[in-house]
Amino acid sequence: MGFLDKIKKSIELKQNIPDDKSIKKIEKKIIELKKQSELKPTNSKILIELYTCYVEVSDTEKKIDCLKKISQISPNDFYSFQQLADIYLNELGDDKQAHIYQNQANKLKNNF
Repeated sequence: MGFLDKIKKSIELKQNIPDDKSIKKIEKKIIELKKQSELKPTNSKILIELYTCYVEVSDTEKKIDCLKKISQISPNDFYSFQQLADIYLNELGDDKQAHIYQNQANKLKNNF
């Protein structure tokens, strides 16, 4: 299992609710990662870490933004498309958009 796969798996497994202290720590990390992302906008590792932070603070809009950037940087990686499909279906109830992203993810999985 590669490094990015390990990060992705850890994102999927996290389901705990952060307390105020944790949220402040995450917010500081978000600021740091945003700065890093501006300096290295094509670094998917930074964007995945940023996405992880947005998962922890439940910021759906920012999660979507990160995943869309990741999908542009790594268009052959099904992960971002799969996560987008899950967000649109389960968090936003947008079946049409979820179906579009799920089809992209399936296409990449099948070509792998």
